[in-house]
Amino acid sequence: MNKNLVSTVAVIPARGNSKRIPGKNLSEFGSKPALAHSIKIALDSGVFSKVLVSTEDPEIAKCASKEGAEVVNRPTELADDYTPIMPVIVHAIQNSVPEAEVVCLVLATAILLAPERLRDAHTTLMADPFLDYVIGVRRFDTPPQQALFLDQDGFVSMESPKMFNKRSQDLPPLYYDAAQFSFGRREAWLQGKQAFTSRTRAIQLPRWEAIDIDEPEDLAYARLLFEAQLNK
Repeated sequence: MNKNLVSTVAVIPARGNSKRIPGKNLSEFGSKPALAHSIKIALDSGVFSKVLVSTEDPEIAKCASKEGAEVVNRPTELADDYTPIMPVIVHAIQNSVPEAEVVCLVLATAILLAPERLRDAHTTLMADPFLDYVIGVRRFDTPPQQALFLDQDGFVSMESPKMFNKRSQDLPPLYYDAAQFSFGRREAWLQGKQAFTSRTRAIQLPRWEAIDIDEPEDLAYARLLFEAQLNK
């Protein structure tokens, strides 16, 4: 941790009552839970004066403290299935780091993210005082312009039939939020600015770092990639 960067903090939201994957944030990867890995990645980046974990769960809080993070006690009304991420970050800023000038949302399951991505994103944000956010993105593996619909009977139709005869190499690449991290200025978070309607730049992530764990099959795939990295 860089003690000189007193205004740059990481916030890792990690609630305990995940429905699709119970206990997701404490799912084991190797000998440690997912949260422990994401805390270490944030600390290893060297850009944060503090790493905070926002949670309502005692077991998650215990893990966070053990791994060197500070715990933000999240109220239960911000820990249900319908709470968006923005109020969670705002709560952490206002209650734990009101002095922070830059706040980075890091996902608790960003276990494959390289610390240098956080360093690059921080450098990018600091280089342009007019930027609101820097986010991690991933290129779509196949052109979404040629997306298909399936109706309830399994019949196929194209979203854009005019794209049928287009060669994939002739279509411009499109990207999506990789759901690993978002650096933002304090004012942008507190004002509720959305990254996609603000002045935002992106850091591209390789495929193996951009695993968004939402379903059990995502968890299984992430574990395979994690083991592959250990054995590399």
